Amino acid sequence: MSEGIPYADIVILALVAGFILLRLRSVLGTKIGNDNPSYFNRPVAQDKQEPIVQLDEKSLKPKREEPDNYLAKLDNVPLVDAIHTIKVKDPQFTATRFLEGAKGAFEMVFDAFAKGDKQTLKMLLSDTIFQEFGKEIAEREGHDEKTETTLVSVEAKDITHAELVSNMAHITVLFLSEQVTVVRNAEGAIIEGDPSEINHVEDRWVFERDVASKNPNWKIIET
Repeated sequence: MSEGIPYADIVILALVAGFILLRLRSVLGTKIGNDNPSYFNRPVAQDKQEPIVQLDEKSLKPKREEPDNYLAKLDNVPLVDAIHTIKVKDPQFTATRFLEGAKGAFEMVFDAFAKGDKQTLKMLLSDTIFQEFGKEIAEREGHDEKTETTLVSVEAKDITHAELVSNMAHITVLFLSEQVTVVRNAEGAIIEGDPSEINHVEDRWVFERDVASKNPNWKIIET
């Protein structure tokens, strides 16, 4: 009798191997051809780009307060106190920068009125003042004779009054301007005025803003 593995043992080993193979297939699944594992078929989550804020020595230091040259030379104590009151509500406010903006507003209103640009006027003026300007533009367009005014120069000279009522700030500005005014007929000929004659004009405009609002724009409520 040979010492080889008995036939019955071979059958038993084959059955055990087959059982193990079936268990592996049920757990791991099957791979067919060159299919990639399911992991690689999943959408790859992209890394979120977090904003990078670089801090240097300068950014860590508190910002210096912007110098207010106009306020520094004012000797009108009540006016200074009123401006300081506005600044408490709006720390970014400075009288110097305000006057610069007021000068630009004057030029824009003057130019828009001359051109009949109601869209720009609506942006800068309160509703009441806008309606008054609109009426004047309509009347002007209804006449054959046209009054033509040219702004030669303008200076936002002084703040003459300031107050804060609740959160509403009101500031009155004195403007000194040089203007040339002529009247032209339907043919464009000058029938009144001298184009070489400069008129010196004083205007006081009142600006208004809710200092608690995020909107930084001022409205002109009186001219």
